[in-house]
Amino acid sequence: MNIMNIYLKTYTLLLAIFLIIASSAVIAQQSDYQIQQDFRAELAELSERVELAVSTDELVELEQEISDLRDRYAEHSSIINAAIYPDTFERSVARVEENRAASAERAAVIDQLNEQVDELTAEMEVFRNRITQMSAEAEDLQDQIERSTASESRQAALIRQYRQNIEQRDNFVSDFLEELLMKYQSMDRTTQEELADAAERLEDSPLDVIKAIVAEYINVADQSSGLEAPDYIGMRAQHGYFMDVWDRIGDRLVTTFDPEREVQAKQEVEDLLAAWLASVDNRLWDSLTTAFNQNNIQLGPFTSAETFNTALNNYVDSGYELSLETNSDEDYNIYRNFRDFWNTTVKASWGEALTDGNILSQSDIAAIDIKVGNWGEAAQTTSNLMFILFLVSIAVIIGLIVLLLTKKS
Repeated sequence: MNIMNIYLKTYTLLLAIFLIIASSAVIAQQSDYQIQQDFRAELAELSERVELAVSTDELVELEQEISDLRDRYAEHSSIINAAIYPDTFERSVARVEENRAASAERAAVIDQLNEQVDELTAEMEVFRNRITQMSAEAEDLQDQIERSTASESRQAALIRQYRQNIEQRDNFVSDFLEELLMKYQSMDRTTQEELADAAERLEDSPLDVIKAIVAEYINVADQSSGLEAPDYIGMRAQHGYFMDVWDRIGDRLVTTFDPEREVQAKQEVEDLLAAWLASVDNRLWDSLTTAFNQNNIQLGPFTSAETFNTALNNYVDSGYELSLETNSDEDYNIYRNFRDFWNTTVKASWGEALTDGNILSQSDIAAIDIKVGNWGEAAQTTSNLMFILFLVSIAVIIGLIVLLLTKKS
């Protein structure tokens, strides 16, 4: 009986020990499995949040959460490695961090582009307001000029103010174009595309402002009164500068701010630039003819830069040939009149604007300078003093002969 009791107690003890060991193994297995499941779930959640994050602040928070995840599960890395083989704990966490870092970099670029767009929006608004203000001032001055024909002094003062308004607008627009050159001349394709995406919310892009400026310049050229040759030469010079800037950054501007209709957008600006040039030229050639006529220089007819250059050369060539033939004081006066107007007005006052506006090139001006110099040499009248002295001497000799003959008689 005692032996049987001892046996039962021993059996019961061994069974209890076995059950404890088995339960511990099951609990351990369940704990490892739970760790693996929890890690996978948390990592998947973080990965999804990284993909959906759109702000820099979100991505900064995720960086800390990924770091916390790594710290919490680092001691269980071997268990996790066994569950996700051939992947590893470290590689899987690093992959999510790399995605987060890439997203953070993209978000930083977007933030920077948004700042640029905000700055650009503010700049465009300031520029648009200033141009509108100057245009209103110009229209008011133009109306006053047209109503003040009874007072020449009053009209002259208004015309001076109007010219100052045009000059201020030209300087303001030139500064704007310089800023565009600095921003977009060296911009690469990737930056253009990124800025194009961010610029969709712009109400007025630089491209829109350029078209508005050119349209206003056309209006000024068509409707201005009281202006003279130097004013229209200045307009053509401004057009020449505008064309130079457009040739350098036009493609980048349409690619950045109107990428879905690049060809059409570029053609719209170029059509406006051509219309602007035509409006200026419509007044320019007549004003130049008037300016030369007012200085007693009758050039042949001209309606373009090429024919203007031809008319100048023909006038100088004709004057040179006439001076060679007649060599009169009148010819010299014609030469001197042209020389003075050419040097003091055309070259000194208009020269830079003539070249900037592609009316005359530096080589054109230099060629006429040479011809004017040759004309001056030919126009110098030959001195008649020696001939007069010779005639006087003959007269004196004849007089003496007559006197001697008379005395002998």
